[in-house]
Amino acid sequence: MVSFPITDDLRLPAEIDASSLPDVPEGPPERILLTGATGFLGGFLLADLLEATDARIHCLVRADSAAQARERLAGQLRARDVPVHHMSRVDVVPGSLAKPRFGLTDEEFSGLSRGIDVIYHCGAWVNLLASYPILRGCNVSGTREILRLATRTRRIPVHYISTMGVVPAAREAGTGVSGYCATKWVAEQLVAQAADRGSPTMVHRPGVILADSRTGLVGESDWFVHLTTASIRAGCAPDHPGLLPVGTVDFTSRAIVDLSLSRRARGQVFHVIDPEPLPFRSYFQGFADAGVDLPLVPFDTWLERLRDLGDEVPRSTMRLAGETLRQMIPPPGQDTAGPTAASAHRAPPVLDSDYFRRMLAFLGRDAMLPAQ
Repeated sequence: MVSFPITDDLRLPAEIDASSLPDVPEGPPERILLTGATGFLGGFLLADLLEATDARIHCLVRADSAAQARERLAGQLRARDVPVHHMSRVDVVPGSLAKPRFGLTDEEFSGLSRGIDVIYHCGAWVNLLASYPILRGCNVSGTREILRLATRTRRIPVHYISTMGVVPAAREAGTGVSGYCATKWVAEQLVAQAADRGSPTMVHRPGVILADSRTGLVGESDWFVHLTTASIRAGCAPDHPGLLPVGTVDFTSRAIVDLSLSRRARGQVFHVIDPEPLPFRSYFQGFADAGVDLPLVPFDTWLERLRDLGDEVPRSTMRLAGETLRQMIPPPGQDTAGPTAASAHRAPPVLDSDYFRRMLAFLGRDAMLPAQ
């Protein structure tokens, strides 16, 4: 829970102002800056931007060397079956969101600003158990630096990838939620201020990001994947009444790209989720329909079964199960519809038993579940 004062972080520096800057030329983007490309959603955004545009994609990557960064990006594309020749349109920008100007020199920072037409800011430190002060450098200060870059030389459009977790944060003015959700809420306030000062912005709020509908690929560090695999190992699932705002990763990424390329959508906030929230019970029923023996048990019984697994379930997963999960799942009946529903732009995949079988097959191949 947030107890750190965030008031100072809500003030966008006066020099971040696009009101008197020239616009980026109209037309399809030729040069894109993408942050977070080595992450789960960011890797799909990289693949989809390569497919949907002819642009060069400049990826801000924290790595020991440019060669290491390129290999990490190439691995992301291989995992998504993207032809290797597309790497010829990918450039690496070594740097860190947590550093002023990403660790670049002033000249390099200005040159980057002059050389890009649009920014997709997907990079963040996703840790639902870390405190606000720990995460603010990457998630809040990093967004401030993105907005500084977007107003350094021209009026560069910014697409900010947020989270549905800011919805409860908005009701509590950034408090009463996890440190991660609080940082994303504060970052949204900075983006909104930049928009008021003339920056063309768009905010995309994914929900719980589920496995790729085509391959079953999951984010190996994702909190919900860890809870899923722990439940399968324990042989039971929680009989919890909550509803999950969800979207498969391929649907989420493609909706963001489609919307970002539509100038009519500029300046709006999109909830990039399935129009119908997924009941927590139905999610685990999907695995049962796919052949997993996964009876629903009372929430506290489920927690006890996870504890019985000992070292098979990391302590962080237990904390998420026992503390954070209760706060993150919206109560029954809560409206998660966005100001504009991204799902209306592209129909979401059907989460049927075949979908869950693909996910199970991937989890087994990747050794995230024991061999059956």
